[in-house]
Amino acid sequence: MVWERLAQLRDGTDRERRYSRTVIALSFGGVAFLLIQLVVGSEMGLFPIPGRDVLIWDRVGDAVRSGLPIYYDATPLTDSFWYAPPLAILFAGTSWLPIELQHWLFVVVRILALRVIGGSWIGAGLACWFPLVALDMGGGNFNLPIAACIVAAIRGRPQLAVWGALAKLGPAFAVDLRDWRKVLPSLAIAALITLPWLHLWPEWFVHIFANLGSQLGPEIPLPFAVRLVAALGLVLLVRTRWSRGLAAAIAIPAFYWGSLVVLIAPVAIFLRDSPPAPAPQLAVEPA
Repeated sequence: MVWERLAQLRDGTDRERRYSRTVIALSFGGVAFLLIQLVVGSEMGLFPIPGRDVLIWDRVGDAVRSGLPIYYDATPLTDSFWYAPPLAILFAGTSWLPIELQHWLFVVVRILALRVIGGSWIGAGLACWFPLVALDMGGGNFNLPIAACIVAAIRGRPQLAVWGALAKLGPAFAVDLRDWRKVLPSLAIAALITLPWLHLWPEWFVHIFANLGSQLGPEIPLPFAVRLVAALGLVLLVRTRWSRGLAAAIAIPAFYWGSLVVLIAPVAIFLRDSPPAPAPQLAVEPA
């Protein structure tokens, strides 16, 4: 898509060249906005390196390799680990790295997530204008990768949605039932890598059910049960691609104010599915 825009700059009409220049300028502006947010935010202490979430992933990964418990009520409760065992195993593969390197590794993952969401690097740059994108990029959470999982699943690539669902459940709603065969390899891999740590599965279930209804921080005042019913309604009654993406976004159990950035997924789906405006037809006078 980027190369198509650049080709328009070279070969297109004056209108196409002006349009392409505007889009590219806006995208670079979005990238600059994101960088300013990150730099200024870090100096003000908003985006510490490493972030609190990265410290959790590092702690959990080390605990898995050492055979220590990972599913327990930490103090505060928001410092507890809630993701399913396969993701804990993945963190065991990264936590041996220096903590600052882990931070930047996860930043790269979020940048790639923006590329998936935007559909191109231009789209990724435009997405950077949304302030919550900068907040998520520096904060350490995986909201942007979750949004990318949703977008990819809606567009017929549901493999990553399996891993997103193991983290925050919602991406499961983005998977079309007709794509069930595509998710089997990811499910198999997720199950196989936990074979040496099968005890983590019952510990995870106990941990989750023991804390149902617990307040995990600055969550939006809309209970998960209400959002779950709304998500089911969007999937079963509205039945469009963007509504399935919206259902996946709101079906995240612990929905913080920062989690609102996941709503970029249904917006991106809607915009990319919208048909382009027809080009104006010039009237040609008869000779």
